[in-house]
Amino acid sequence: VGDNTLSRDPGIVKLARWVADKCGGLPLALNVIGKAMASKTTVREWEHAFNVLTRSAAEFSDIKKKILPALKFSYDSLGDQQLQSCFLYCALFPEDHQMGEYQVIKEVYNEGYAMLGTLIRANLLTEVGTEFVVMHDVVREMALWIASDFGKQKENFVVQANVGLVGIPKVKDWGAVRRMSLMENEIEEITCSSKCCELTTLFLQQNIYLKNLTGEFLQSIKKLVVLDLTKNYSLSELPEQISEMVSLQYLNLSETSIEQLPVGLQELKKLTYLNLHTTKKLSSISGISRLLSLRWLSLVESRAHGDVSLLKELQLLKNLQNLQIKVSAELSLEQILGDQRLANCVTGLEIVDFQEKPLDISSLESFESLRELWLAS
Repeated sequence: VGDNTLSRDPGIVKLARWVADKCGGLPLALNVIGKAMASKTTVREWEHAFNVLTRSAAEFSDIKKKILPALKFSYDSLGDQQLQSCFLYCALFPEDHQMGEYQVIKEVYNEGYAMLGTLIRANLLTEVGTEFVVMHDVVREMALWIASDFGKQKENFVVQANVGLVGIPKVKDWGAVRRMSLMENEIEEITCSSKCCELTTLFLQQNIYLKNLTGEFLQSIKKLVVLDLTKNYSLSELPEQISEMVSLQYLNLSETSIEQLPVGLQELKKLTYLNLHTTKKLSSISGISRLLSLRWLSLVESRAHGDVSLLKELQLLKNLQNLQIKVSAELSLEQILGDQRLANCVTGLEIVDFQEKPLDISSLESFESLRELWLAS
């Protein structure tokens, strides 16, 4: 940019630092944007550039022409379509979002942990500590650009996360939408007068005022595979029309106020993942045995204890591989251990009410897959 430009106004220096931060240390981005800004000598021009980069880096002409096509080489070099799809999935999260805690990536994609590692080594994701990864702003723009058929079909991927929405965004053609992320907004109700007939993924995490998903809306998304409702603390029920979501494989209701599961949930024959972690108002999951495809289930910190009736239902889930469950030391531990196949599924164990009877720690050795243990009096 040069000293002449920077010395014209202190405001330009401040804005130049912000623009450089948006480049996140990517040499290619710094070089291209630096050349584009070399002729900009007013604060207004720099403010405009910063606003464009903040809103959507792909709208910055030199990024679209020079950076995104160059970065796409890294995407193409991944080779494997499943890996490429996993990479695009990461763009559904908000800008600068730390993604490590999101099981969705690891569960929707086989070998999800390995995939994230490959994306890190390809410099398409960046590690933050030992537990989280983030996607660089410009890399995220490249992912959204690819997902929208290089800008030709922007409604393929609708990502309006953490932008202050209070309702469903306006979309010209709902039939074109394949994946949508509306997480971290202030939406109170999800309705849709049009059929979202091609939608396969819907992220609604952390809409803390969300109270209602209408039955009409659920009927319109019959091809939906992934529905994430994590941390919607005001959500206390789901409509019975969920039974019509026949393609659903992943449902995350953790940290919601769900009081009971709709009977219609039992009709979801393709459901493989159900997260009910920290559903503290949910006391029963009767009928869970009808979800014959279920592979992953978490009941930790819910009111649904591993009592006799629940354990009998869980024993009928022959495809179950990963179980996180809440039990009492006196009764349920012995019953689980009486079924070695079920015991081998337990990866997380919350033991409560053990103060009345000493807990035999040695009995936990029989849980060969156990990775996490919680004890509560």
